[in-house]
Amino acid sequence: MHAVKRDWGTMHVSHRAGNGTTLVFINSLGTDLRMWDKVCALLPEGWSTLRMDKRGHGLSDNGPADTDGGYGIPDLAGDVLAAMDDAGVHSAILVGCSIGGLIAQHVALMAPDRVEGLILSNTASMLGAAEGWHARIDAVRVNGMAAMADSILPRWFGPKMLADPNVALWRTLLSRTDQEGYIATCAAIGGTDITDRLPEITQPALVLGGKHDMATPPEVVETLAQNLPRADLVVFEDTGHLPAIEAPEAFSEALVKFVERISE
Repeated sequence: MHAVKRDWGTMHVSHRAGNGTTLVFINSLGTDLRMWDKVCALLPEGWSTLRMDKRGHGLSDNGPADTDGGYGIPDLAGDVLAAMDDAGVHSAILVGCSIGGLIAQHVALMAPDRVEGLILSNTASMLGAAEGWHARIDAVRVNGMAAMADSILPRWFGPKMLADPNVALWRTLLSRTDQEGYIATCAAIGGTDITDRLPEITQPALVLGGKHDMATPPEVVETLAQNLPRADLVVFEDTGHLPAIEAPEAFSEALVKFVERISE
């Protein structure tokens, strides 16, 4: 647990230093850095990990709110770079899920020399139409986070995870996410489309999807992989939107194989 001061407040960061490969993990909407716990525990000894809570999530403060909706994805990418600076990490392989993957793509565009590779889980260059995000923001304002959780969980998880008693813990985490932080992050997603810039992302990439993902269905992640210059694609058969939680063994196996291949 470590605090990094930003102009918008305090960012919660977790850094495990090692003498090998460095991975920077970026969370999905409505989760915190604990979503990577099981994956990090399965990584080879000596690998370094850097994780952080986005603005308005976990133990991080909210970013400033204004009439334009708060902040954008480039601001969140700047937070990742600030966390890397604080940890003394010049370059790393970025691992991002959902909005985390969108943030990772922005980091690769903003500071390509600091990105050795990308692992893009259940994400895209545009995560749905702006109208859908505006509708979700309205629903959260009216109903609150706890009421929204029941409709969001089936978009997160496949049938196997939804039947697992542990799903209740993730529902609680989502329900307790700061409402204004969640709304500001939704607004950031809704204003983002970098599809036309994907050819600029020339680092090797591994794109991951889940057969039961209702948020970024397999055809969406397949399109991302096709539009990136150097991307491989893996789609997990039993997972939904958050395979790092649902199938950490399969996720870490794919991750390690990719990292070892591009490091040869």
